[in-house]
Amino acid sequence: MWLWAKIGRQDLLAHCRRSRGKVLLTCRIPRERVLLSEFDDWHRVLNGSPNILALPGESDDAYGDRLNLVLDDFFDRVSAAGVEHDPVSTWPQDLRPEIEASWETILDPSNYPRTSYWTATVHELHAEDVTEAVRFVD
Repeated sequence: MWLWAKIGRQDLLAHCRRSRGKVLLTCRIPRERVLLSEFDDWHRVLNGSPNILALPGESDDAYGDRLNLVLDDFFDRVSAAGVEHDPVSTWPQDLRPEIEASWETILDPSNYPRTSYWTATVHELHAEDVTEAVRFVD
């Protein structure tokens, strides 16, 4: 089950406005039952994209410039290999280990910026994990 683990109040409210008729659960789940990831980093995996971390002290502009160069180079090589629409598991041995190695950082919360959104996945949700339930009216 997918959950928000950390999200800004305004963004959570924006999501809730699109959830009329649904229920928002607030839960407390022991850490050993939760797999944390940073929202954007996890979506890089889902979208078959490398995860490129900012360097210590790197400005947002410098990171953006470097990120674009790295991604352009990587996806040019993916395109040249003709595998842009194929599952990563079938990619050539020069590309697959590179992208998979970049994903190793996504499960370490020490890599997440303070302002990022954290997601969590749990195998199961127990009734005693739920501390509050709010239904959004139609």
